[in-house]
Amino acid sequence: MPDIRAFPEYFISYEWNGKHALYGYPSDTFSQFEWILSLEKRFSWLRENCKSSRTSSLYLIREMIQWGGSQNGVLQKFDDRLGEVNLVLAIEGTISKINDPTQAIQSALAIPGMGLTYASKMLRFFDPNKYGALDSRVRSALTKHVSDAGIPKKIHDGNAVSMTNGYVAFVRYLESLQKALESDRVNRPPCSLPKGPGETGWRAADIEMALFCWAARDEP
Repeated sequence: MPDIRAFPEYFISYEWNGKHALYGYPSDTFSQFEWILSLEKRFSWLRENCKSSRTSSLYLIREMIQWGGSQNGVLQKFDDRLGEVNLVLAIEGTISKINDPTQAIQSALAIPGMGLTYASKMLRFFDPNKYGALDSRVRSALTKHVSDAGIPKKIHDGNAVSMTNGYVAFVRYLESLQKALESDRVNRPPCSLPKGPGETGWRAADIEMALFCWAARDEP
């Protein structure tokens, strides 16, 4: 189980550079997190203005996929299936349901090319206070080491019900960690990213970033 007191250390050690140089961006590292901060600001704008501007910000979604490294050809899948949906309505639908984890992830999963990893990344950028990304590294470490996290032992990729249930359980786990950090008064290290609403400053996305580094211990 992750040590709550070690979360600041995990957070400081966060580094993500999946194809960053290929797209002309620096690695995302403490304390600047340049690309993450840029994406958060623009997803926040999209959340506030998608209806009035009637935009789906196609290029912003593509950039979010690029930030994630486009594993397993997600960007190609996204582009190939764009003709199947009205992307403006799909993004508006996700934003309109952002306060309900079940409906939000269901809506995000319906966007072309999105599996659980990238659908959850999208929610993470739309609302960092409430959501974090659930990728294979974190999934594997939690199911292996944290029996009380509530994450299903097996999340079946491609099965909407399984992915939805798995992600909602993850959101609840992030909430429990957030409460524990507040209770133990473990402050998030100061950085360029906005602080959360609580006294310690942790947002769900920050906690997920710390978990990402904690989970890296299992990798060779």
